[in-house]
Amino acid sequence: MSGRRAATGALAALALLASAPDARAWDAEWQAGPEAGGGFVLDDQGVVGEAIAWLALQANVQLLRSISSDLGLGFALRVGTRDFGDLVVLGGVEGLFPVIDAFPIVLSAGAGLDCLTGEGLWYARLWWGARSHNQLSPYATAFGLFVEYQRAIDGTDAPVLLFGATVDGYALLWPFMWLYELLAVDQGPAVV
Repeated sequence: MSGRRAATGALAALALLASAPDARAWDAEWQAGPEAGGGFVLDDQGVVGEAIAWLALQANVQLLRSISSDLGLGFALRVGTRDFGDLVVLGGVEGLFPVIDAFPIVLSAGAGLDCLTGEGLWYARLWWGARSHNQLSPYATAFGLFVEYQRAIDGTDAPVLLFGATVDGYALLWPFMWLYELLAVDQGPAVV
């Protein structure tokens, strides 16, 4: 049954790739920035246990989008820490589904490694928020909320349920750019 699901998933991915609307859809659209949140360690029955904090830097690339209402297929990479007790590197695939053009849902899943313990992890994530589709640049500004489930691949550690927010890295530079423009850029003669 698992092989049948994998084959169905592969066929769906190929159909999505084949349905790309035009050559511009193959241009990569990327985004990066920090994320912060919290969560809980769960036991095997799903009972909430110890609270934890989550901080990470994330980046993602979307393909197949030529306009904001297009579906996307992409890749994600994150480096984060839970309560500063580990260093987790996660990578995976993601699908972007535009519920409303500028407010898509992004579903992602993948695997990674806790670099301090060598333990393998897998995750599943739901993200929802605002994501631009820039016609003039490959960078897409994004802000949103996420819910994520993480678990050790061998199942020995308790699973973790995380939730939080992502902020766009480029948008964090905006106040400094406005201040620079205000202070350093010649505004020309004053109009009376």
